[in-house]
Amino acid sequence: MKKFLALGAIALGYSIAATASQAEDWTPPGPITMHIAFPPGGGSDSQARLIAEELETRYGWTITPQNTPGKAGLIMAKEMQGAPTDGTVFGMGISEALDYGMADGTAGMTPDDVTPIVTTTLAEVAFVVPASKGWKNFDDFVAAAKAGEPLRVGAITPKIADVTYLMGKAAGIEMNITMVQGGRGMMNALYAGDLDAGFVAGAHSKGVKAGELVELVSGMSRPLNLTPDAPLLVDLGVPYNLDIYFMYFGPKDMDGAAQAKLAQSISEIVLDDTTKAGALLKANFGGGEAISGEALQAFIDSSFVSAKELMQAASE
Repeated sequence: MKKFLALGAIALGYSIAATASQAEDWTPPGPITMHIAFPPGGGSDSQARLIAEELETRYGWTITPQNTPGKAGLIMAKEMQGAPTDGTVFGMGISEALDYGMADGTAGMTPDDVTPIVTTTLAEVAFVVPASKGWKNFDDFVAAAKAGEPLRVGAITPKIADVTYLMGKAAGIEMNITMVQGGRGMMNALYAGDLDAGFVAGAHSKGVKAGELVELVSGMSRPLNLTPDAPLLVDLGVPYNLDIYFMYFGPKDMDGAAQAKLAQSISEIVLDDTTKAGALLKANFGGGEAISGEALQAFIDSSFVSAKELMQAASE
């Protein structure tokens, strides 16, 4: 079971201890608007809404979820520019919005323009194929390509598309990579036979358990929960990964006490399997994973640098 709490340097030094103390007394000065960087009705939307419900139940806060979908959270980040920094505005997206979404400079933002709060879980990213294809491992997939079978591969984000391209390049094969709208779109295309493969972030778990889908590669920097023997990207000659966290962030220069209280409160919810949100994360991703403070900032900083390197590698 995956449960992880990393609070950076929360216990180190008087100033950080003082912030934690202030967080205990913090309450929002008014109703909260919680942006959700996904369309209504999907698993990611459900995760955010269940967390909001639990926060209301535990603390008596008033929270209004607001769907602000687009570009993994980049649209949401732009929407929050200039918003109040008192903790009454924040949202949930994925970490890719703060690295690949901003690294090419066209967004007009950098990770410094938001305040990271806390992650909820690491998306279980796997390169998945329908079981009906008969491919048991990545070698089978490569063999099919080298035998002349045209391979239609989906990608739900530009970062995933670039990693997929580099994976094929390292294997010496060609793939027809097509952009797909969201995890639901990817799953529909795989089941309909419109795609042969693609990286999926958690939505495929039920299909794998049912024997309908097969995980060939872990997109993460660690093994898959359901198929731990599947190779990592680095094993295939790709020095990058698709470590994508669901995470909360707020406007730039968010109040420190609000940031700390929200991080603490959300962490307790996602790491508790008895909450509806915790149970959802356990079922879909193996459990909650809460990272905040300096540990989260270090991850964002390193991911931003890595994103620029990946973009360069994919353009060569």
